[in-house]
Amino acid sequence: MTLSPFAKRAITVTVVFPVTMFTVWIGGLPLLLLCAIAALAGQREFYRAFSKKDRLIHVIGYVATAVYFGVIFAVHNIDGVSWYWLLIVLTVFIVAVQTFLVAFFKKLPISECITTIYGFLYVPFMLSFIVLVREHALGFYYVWLIFTATFGCDSFAYFTGSLFGKNKLKESPSPSKSVEGLIGGIIAASLIGAIYGFTVSHFSAYPENVAYLVLIATVVSFVGALFSIVGDLAASAVKRHCGIKDFGTAFPGHGGVMDRLDSIIVVAPMVYLVMNVMVWIMGVL
Repeated sequence: MTLSPFAKRAITVTVVFPVTMFTVWIGGLPLLLLCAIAALAGQREFYRAFSKKDRLIHVIGYVATAVYFGVIFAVHNIDGVSWYWLLIVLTVFIVAVQTFLVAFFKKLPISECITTIYGFLYVPFMLSFIVLVREHALGFYYVWLIFTATFGCDSFAYFTGSLFGKNKLKESPSPSKSVEGLIGGIIAASLIGAIYGFTVSHFSAYPENVAYLVLIATVVSFVGALFSIVGDLAASAVKRHCGIKDFGTAFPGHGGVMDRLDSIIVVAPMVYLVMNVMVWIMGVL
């Protein structure tokens, strides 16, 4: 029996969504392993999109990803020392790619070196911020904003665009999207963040800072929604450049890993940045 596209999408969501959310809830090693696996899978999709096949230099990127997530687990506490080691991993990775270029300069196009480095920075490095947000003192409460900002903006942008969309983004990688849809998505995601912040603040370890936590959640959601659009359009630009419709087929009815994570990998580091800046400015902790 051949399943319809809708049935495939429904089955994928039914299986993947609960597993992902449960792992985020647990945090720690399970979340790190899930992010590492997703990062490696998405990284391979990215490399194949540009190179059209697996190349030996890509192995350097995979090894760097494994080591990078291993360092995050080893240091555990996200402080100055951990960032020091993460920067060492990044430096050694770039030097390794340059060494590979020198060793095989007659056979290796420099574009493959650029793709290898860009693929690491774009997928594993950006995706790792889900773990970094979760490890924050307020991470258990605000890691969910990565997902509410992304899916909230995407869902409401679709509905708003369908109802009121008149000004299309004709010069963008996704010309079918509208300005009205994007604005509606950002506003809706910000409101969801405010409601979420107000709700969880009553169950947090810092109930005396309810107003601060609500404001943080709202601002984080606004910025997250804004950059979820950037992530979506950036992935569309990459696919158009590579001449592909989807990055892969890992999720039946949904495409590849990168097709599901295109916005999240951009939102996660922005949530981490804005959350830390807001907490520091407002002195919540």
